[in-house]
This record gives sequence, structure tokens and C-alpha cells, in this order.
Amino acid sequence: MKPTFAKISRNLTALFCLLIFINEAGASEQKDLSSKDYHLDKVLIFSRHGLRSPVEKDPREMAKYSPYPWAKWDVPSGYLTPKGTILETYFGQYLGQWFKQNGLLTTERCATGEGIFVYANSVQRTIATGQALIAGAFAGCHVALQHQGKIGDEKDPIFHTQAKNLNIALIEQAKKNVDLTALQQKLAPNYALLSELIDYQNSPNCLQKAECDLAGKLGEYRIEEGKSVRITGSISTAKKIVSSLLLAHYVGKSPNEIANGNIDSLQKWQAINEIKNEYYRTLFKNNQELAQHVAYPLLQFIQQQLESENKIMLLVGHDSNIVALLAALGVEPYELENSLENIPIGGKLMFEVWKHNVSGKPKFRLEYVYQTIEQLINLTPLNLSTPPHRISLTLAGCNRENDGLCDYTDFQQILQRSLGNKTEK
Repeated sequence: MKPTFAKISRNLTALFCLLIFINEAGASEQKDLSSKDYHLDKVLIFSRHGLRSPVEKDPREMAKYSPYPWAKWDVPSGYLTPKGTILETYFGQYLGQWFKQNGLLTTERCATGEGIFVYANSVQRTIATGQALIAGAFAGCHVALQHQGKIGDEKDPIFHTQAKNLNIALIEQAKKNVDLTALQQKLAPNYALLSELIDYQNSPNCLQKAECDLAGKLGEYRIEEGKSVRITGSISTAKKIVSSLLLAHYVGKSPNEIANGNIDSLQKWQAINEIKNEYYRTLFKNNQELAQHVAYPLLQFIQQQLESENKIMLLVGHDSNIVALLAALGVEPYELENSLENIPIGGKLMFEVWKHNVSGKPKFRLEYVYQTIEQLINLTPLNLSTPPHRISLTLAGCNRENDGLCDYTDFQQILQRSLGNKTEK
């Protein structure tokens, strides 16, 4: 039986205590043999926040899209949920064991916190995610979460993927590179299925406003000063609807709160989530220079951290950050197994620096580590024996060898080129 929301809340403290025991007991049970000729020198992890409630503050916003009732939430809009807290603590438990396994989380480093840096954006869901990861990975260690300003202040420039001082030529070229008509045609079957599942034909939008075609608005590829790059129209609306449904699915809401129980197969979930996935794939497709511009503060921060004396660096931000980072660095297209999202909730980019045991030559790999659909829904504890899923990402210009690693100097050059292409004066 799946744990209920109320049970999750009541058992949170007990689970934290259990995690401390598991973390210590399982840390040395496995050895990472993927790079047996190397040792891990440092790692920077960029994490998307964990399982949250929908960000729409007005319940009437979602009500206009369907005659069916929407899930009710016990936390404010955009907050990390109790289940999200436990999922991130479990993820931290796995990371702590992996750090120990690879020699980064030593007894001395745990006691002093020296060489460990944890930084989050200044909103509740990112700060709470960071705190949960610390509880799982660094239980009993002297590690504190850092953030800018007061909780709730979203103005930390490091995590803002905003267009600023862009030249007109770049904006015009970027818009030419995005074919929204082709995107709309590609997603036509997905829109039709989503419309059927939520009974859009009987929604207030259709009955009261005569807006009965969920796929009827082509929208724009919008680049505005001081705002995030985005796509408007049907794909934006459908992405919002799918996100709300998916969050309710992950958190364990009853079927009648999720499109009246109509999404009754994995295939249907995959089909409607493809709308959201295509939104993110399109956002900076063919627009690497634009991505480099909007991701510049974060790219610069990552470079500074990798050049520091820190050994474990954990940053907590948003899906928009990951989308911009992957595009800015030129990561090749990828597919995530056993995930409905291509930027999964709570997923983590692992920037790993390895050193050859004989020559001392540094190597690099970029991996995406994330909880599977089953792990998210079933609240699966994670450790070295039951790890999250992990795939290697490929960066153009950073050619992986048989050991799965590429030269760290190649990655440094990629990062520097990404920073050098910033167009702000």
C-alpha cells in the first residue's frame, strides 16, 4: 500500500533517524568500479528542487481547463512537499554513501565541513531541498546550507535564466531558429489526448469563452529584457496542465483528483508528458549562444567552484537552470530511461573530476542521476544497493574514451567558450 500524505508527515522524524543508521551501515558495502584506475578528486552537483506543489496560487487558474476537480494540496503553492522532503533525504543518503565510497566524505571533512559547499536559490522549495539533502548526505556533519537574502526572495542572479542587454541581431536570429508551426504539428496527437483526458470540451474555457481547441494557439518564442526565455500559446498552457497532473501523480493523490482517473496507463502519461519534454527541448534548440547568455551567472559560478579548494559542491536550483546549462555547454540529445520527464523532478547533474592514479592526469564526466518513476511514486529508500538511475551525458568537444571519461582540460575549454560567448557588454 502506498503511504498517504498524512502518514508521510507523521513519520518524517522517524525516517530521518533511520536514515542516519542506514547511511553509516551501508556506506562501505559497494565500490564504484566504473573508473578503477582513477580516484574521484571533486564533484559539483547541480540539483533540481524536489517534489513540490503546483506554483499556481489561484485555484481558479486550473479550474478553467477541466470540469473535473483538481488535487488539493496541504502546502502553499510552489513549496516542497513532505514526500518531497523524504525523497530528497533518501537521495542525500545515497550521495553520502557514494561520497564515502569514493573517498570524498572523510571523518575529518565531516567534522569540520571544510571542502563541502551547499548553496541554494532563495525560495522555499530549493532551500528545503538543500536541507533534506544535507540531512541525508551529511548526517552528523558540520555542513550548513548557504543562500542569498531571505527565504522567498527569488532575486539571486545566479539562478536567474533571464535575457539581459541582448543585441537585436541575436534576438532576431534566435527567433528564426525556432519553428513553432512544426512543433505544433508534431504535438497534435498529444494535445488531442490531453484534451480528451481532462474533458477540455466541457471546461469553462470551452463552454464560457468558446476556446475549445487546446492546440489552437500557436504562440510565440518570446525573448524579453529581464525575463526568462519562454514559449507562449498552447504548449505553455498544456505544459502547465501536465505539470499539475504529474505532481499530483507523484505525490500519491487519489485517481479521482487526477483527470477523474482517466490517465490509467504508463503510455498515456508518457504521451502527455511529451508536450512538456518538447517544450524544454525546443527552448534553446539551435540557440546555444542565447543559452550561454542567460546561463552566464550560473556558468561563471560553476567555474569558480570547480577551481576552488572545495571537494563536494552542491547547488540547488530549477529545471530552467538545467535546460539552459545543458544547451549552453552543448550537451548532445539524450533520453532518460524510466522517467516521464527529460528534466526530472529532483534530478541531479553530476560534474565529476577524476584523477588517474598513476599519472595524476585529471579526467571528467557529466552524468544525470535521477529517481525512476517507481522510486518517486513508491518512496523507495536509496543507497548503494538500491541507487537512483544514472546515465552519462555527451558534450560536443569532450570525447569520452573507453573508461567513459574525457580530458578535464577539454571540459574546461568548453566551459570557458560558453562564458566567452556572452553578449552582454
